[in-house]
Amino acid sequence: MSIDPRKHLGLGPLKKPLFGHNRSHALNATQKISKPNVQKRKITIGEETFLDGIDIKPDAFFEKLSSSEIHPQTSQPSVGRFVETYEKLLKTHDSIISVHISGKLSATYSSALQAQKEIGNENIKVIDSMNGTLGLGAIIYKLAELNQEGKSFEDLIEESEKLIPNAKFMGLVPTLEYLAKGGRIGKAREFIGSLLKIKPILGAVDGEIQSVGKARTLVKGMDFIVEELKNHKIKTLFIVHANHSERANLLKEKASQIVDSKNIIIAEFGPVVGTHLGPGAFGVGFISSE
Repeated sequence: MSIDPRKHLGLGPLKKPLFGHNRSHALNATQKISKPNVQKRKITIGEETFLDGIDIKPDAFFEKLSSSEIHPQTSQPSVGRFVETYEKLLKTHDSIISVHISGKLSATYSSALQAQKEIGNENIKVIDSMNGTLGLGAIIYKLAELNQEGKSFEDLIEESEKLIPNAKFMGLVPTLEYLAKGGRIGKAREFIGSLLKIKPILGAVDGEIQSVGKARTLVKGMDFIVEELKNHKIKTLFIVHANHSERANLLKEKASQIVDSKNIIIAEFGPVVGTHLGPGAFGVGFISSE
């Protein structure tokens, strides 16, 4: 019978790396596997400031978004906040893997990287996911699984490099209005001023939001997404929605012909992402094995 030397010496198990991300409503599901440290972002509507997911919940936020004449402003955690968080975590963990929304979409990655340099600890790895929302979420979810399996800090970093180019996100927004106001539209700006009946299907491509398709209706947009899913081998599919669970459930029903419904997880866009996509948006995220 083999003996665990650390247990035999009364040392207990080795500490696993803790990995976090700046904000992913995407993975309420992730927390069931390994609870990341999530740095909440702020949303300002006029003179009111809220902490995403704490001071305001999605349903209340989307009601404000639809009724307010003032477009919300979002801000990433400061360098100082990252320094404070990293130093606190290093008191209880040996290493940190910090995964973030694409640096082309937010300055969060830059702030986290600067914080790591200020601390000067090589056991903090800051990663640009080159993705957002559920693309980022799918990476976090997979890393959480691997972390639970006991993968080392170095192995997790190596795995993240493989996951990033295979992390996919596709989403559909009823209007590009909110992306345009938030300055997150990237190369999808070509759709502005086009036929109002066209529903753009957006994806994260090379770290930017780009148009990957178009449809006349939201349902046809769902069908487009489902057809695209057929081109990939998917273990776990994430579906996210902006205050519209009916659309998410319909998309799940359609996608279940490709992915076992037991492996489809539905989540809700939080206020920060909802600011840029607007109410009624929905999408999917996954890691492609092919």
